[in-house]
Amino acid sequence: MANLRDIRRRIRSVKGMSKLTRAMHMVAISKMKKAQNSAALGIPYSDMLNDILTQVTAFSGSYRHPLMEKRESDRKLVLVVGSDRGLCGSLNSNLFRECANYDPDSTFFVALGSRAAQYLQKSGLNFIVDFSFGDPPSLSEARMICRFVTQFFLDDEIDSAEIIFSYFISTFKQTPFAWKFLPVGQFQEAFDSMPEAIKRTRPSLTLTAETIKDMGEFEFEPDPKTVYETLLLKSLDYQLLQILREVRASEHSARMVAMKQATDNAEEMTGKLELTHNNLRQASITKEILEIGAATLNS
Repeated sequence: MANLRDIRRRIRSVKGMSKLTRAMHMVAISKMKKAQNSAALGIPYSDMLNDILTQVTAFSGSYRHPLMEKRESDRKLVLVVGSDRGLCGSLNSNLFRECANYDPDSTFFVALGSRAAQYLQKSGLNFIVDFSFGDPPSLSEARMICRFVTQFFLDDEIDSAEIIFSYFISTFKQTPFAWKFLPVGQFQEAFDSMPEAIKRTRPSLTLTAETIKDMGEFEFEPDPKTVYETLLLKSLDYQLLQILREVRASEHSARMVAMKQATDNAEEMTGKLELTHNNLRQASITKEILEIGAATLNS
């Protein structure tokens, strides 16, 4: 059985750990609120951009962008969007399990975030490159990643691209989600298939077929191809940015919950150790009193 000195040492150690996890919990709360606000503020613009592109698609005639080409082969590029740091519970491990759903012989993997890069380097999968993104992520970072993926597709290196990320449901729940990034296809269908984490409001400007027919033809300047291509690339950039924002919100939320649980566990352990310490101390005092009493009677 541990003596009083060992128990006091353990109590000091656990209390020190409790202070550390409490401080990390408070920092995570601050970052979580900023990340959630950033993700929420981008939703109206994302919805509006998607809706505009949907309407332009209806008036673009027979023109189809090369990023909309559907191919027969099954060469895939998978973007794995993980966190930059640990201490966020099972967020990353749940995400990385999704990689097992892809054929390793025909799938390329791209890591976004340092934890995803570390996992893919050790996994033996066909890992080709990793990207980092800030906190909060910027549009320039999303644009750089998006251009890499789209160029990979246009060069006929892959036939489709998907993004695996932590779908932010609430502060206490995040789940892995695989979103088809390329080919784009009919944009309204792509918009309808997006998770509610990215598309939380229904499009407010979507026109019905009757309304479009009554409006007649649009005039594009300089031409439909240029307008559609610009809107399509901008929409892909912003959708990827929105995903990165969602991942940051999921990461900080998961870390806040993990640090709160760690703090509660440390405080519970401290209470148990103090109870054990007090029992041993009381037993020691009682033993000393009995010894003194026995010595007095013998004398």
